[in-house]
Amino acid sequence: MSRIWEILRAATLADALVVLAVLVLVTAILSPRLSARAFQERVANAIADVDALGTAALVSRDLRGRWPASTPPGEAPAELSGIGGPGGIFSREGYRLGWESLEVVDSVVAPPEPGPPPAAGDAPRVPESPRMQPVTRMVGAISVHSGEAPLLAELLAHYGSEVSFVVDTLWLLVLPERTAPSATGR
Repeated sequence: MSRIWEILRAATLADALVVLAVLVLVTAILSPRLSARAFQERVANAIADVDALGTAALVSRDLRGRWPASTPPGEAPAELSGIGGPGGIFSREGYRLGWESLEVVDSVVAPPEPGPPPAAGDAPRVPESPRMQPVTRMVGAISVHSGEAPLLAELLAHYGSEVSFVVDTLWLLVLPERTAPSATGR
């Protein structure tokens, strides 16, 4: 220990500046790598959290026959209380998960309404053109709220084959109404 003190007492200002410069250089080299690693961990955690929430919501829908109720970002629906709470997946460093049950309106072709039959001697009726009829259904959606645009972009890229989009600081994934049949189940 006394040897270290002797070295420190003998060090000049130039020696201290060289040591400081080396420390700054090492920090500059390692900092981006550490930041990139932390970011990749955050992306992996967000993907795992989205997958866990999606699975829990699908199971809840299959058991109850409806999607869980919508909640504000950072709060678990009552139906999914097992994955919420302190230390749960809904509020993490860098992002907050949200759950939405959305009513979607689709249009389907409705058959023409049969009118009264034409009277004898009347001209034949012109067939009606198909008309559209609105049909509503409920879908589930997972949202990730974050001010970190690269995180949202990574989620968009990861779930690229599914219906998802980014708006400002929100990424939204619409869950499929029915799961696709597996290749072995055919």
